[in-house]
Amino acid sequence: MWLRFLHSTYCNAAVFAGVLFFAMGYIIHRFPPKSTRSWYGYRSFLSTKTPEMWRSANEYAAYISRRVGVILRLTGIACALIFDRQTDWFFYITVGAVVAGTMYMVGDTEWQFTQHFDKDGKRTVEDGRLKKNYE
Repeated sequence: MWLRFLHSTYCNAAVFAGVLFFAMGYIIHRFPPKSTRSWYGYRSFLSTKTPEMWRSANEYAAYISRRVGVILRLTGIACALIFDRQTDWFFYITVGAVVAGTMYMVGDTEWQFTQHFDKDGKRTVEDGRLKKNYE
């Protein structure tokens, strides 16, 4: 039975990564890491600069991760319905979707940093409006 499932088209990278991304996003959203020393959370050079950036990064990455997880699961199920067996193109599409989803999550989160924080880690945008720095 397990061998039959492993060789079916429903056993693909997009479905498994989609479940993992969604679970990761839910856990980080529900139980946000308290500090940069936590064993889980979104880590990058920019996200560990200040506690505010750490909180903001994990909040945004959890949001994007859940959305990417749903899209990956839908992509995996669509590929399972379209292909009747695991071919090279099947692997290219399902693994490519996982790589693209990962790159999107990291790239978009880092882009949000450049839009909302300055180079010193101070917030420049607050509630959708530019914050005036009088310092």
